[in-house]
Amino acid sequence: MEADKPVQSLGLPPGVRVGEVDAGQWANAAQLLLAAPGSGDDLARGVEVFVPRNSSAVVGVVHDGALWASLVVTADNTGSLAAVSTVDPDGLGSSDDLAGVSSGAVAWVHIHHGPCSLGLFFDKPHAEAFLDASDKAAAIRAASTARRLILSPVPPALALALA
Repeated sequence: MEADKPVQSLGLPPGVRVGEVDAGQWANAAQLLLAAPGSGDDLARGVEVFVPRNSSAVVGVVHDGALWASLVVTADNTGSLAAVSTVDPDGLGSSDDLAGVSSGAVAWVHIHHGPCSLGLFFDKPHAEAFLDASDKAAAIRAASTARRLILSPVPPALALALA
């Protein structure tokens, strides 16, 4: 896959490396992000604030019991967004619930991208609500209350922001 075109389609900064991507998950993630209001550099800012240096984070959307969309983001040694990829759905164990899918995806990131410092998983309706929300922390709390959110692992900066 040509790196520049997908990065532009997600509104990511130039120079971000695109790794291996699952075409379906990539297309679904792009669909969600492009439909959301706001700045295209929210993802890059989120990495700088919430993903510790030299680690990765995974954000996933579960729909109909499967990982429907994912983004794996990697922070470099300066804390900036350096690379984006997706989880390989064939590398996940069999699970049909949010908790099982999220733990499988975090384990996959640990194996393929090194330390996973943040795992954030929603069901599809709550992912859409999160992306549309002006108050992201409130949207995370609402998804958690509805038991449609898995947030694990949680880096200290995010734990403080949600407290």
